[in-house]
Amino acid sequence: MAETTDTIYTTVLTPQPESESSKKRSSDATSSKVEPEPEKKHGGTTTISVWPPTQLSRDYLLNMLINILSTDSCLSKRYRTLNPEEASAVAKSIEEDAYVVGSKLVSSDGIKNLEAYTEEFSYRITKCAEDRWKKMNATAVPEPEEA
Repeated sequence: MAETTDTIYTTVLTPQPESESSKKRSSDATSSKVEPEPEKKHGGTTTISVWPPTQLSRDYLLNMLINILSTDSCLSKRYRTLNPEEASAVAKSIEEDAYVVGSKLVSSDGIKNLEAYTEEFSYRITKCAEDRWKKMNATAVPEPEEA
């Protein structure tokens, strides 16, 4: 039997200095319209930056979170569902706050930014659900005990 050998080529890139456009984008984290950074060519190798996410990606996450908060899901089974309007407002707040946190970091490929964004996104979802659950339980009128 003849054996075949596959060769894998790996290119290691050194971080490049931050461009003026990415410095400006980092300082203006509240901008609602962010253009994706174009691909950069380094010696025949293409690098892709994962930060900032495209508006399409942000909208997808927003719609997914609205769906999770307003319909039956593992989160709503424990903390109850929100009405669609409230879920939309909460989801927008969570996503925007997470985006601001992710935008504060400086990373050549955007990995650290994306990691901070997703961690903050997850944290705020859980915090929101727990706070709502505590608030609902604090305002609930206890049932009278039978004698």
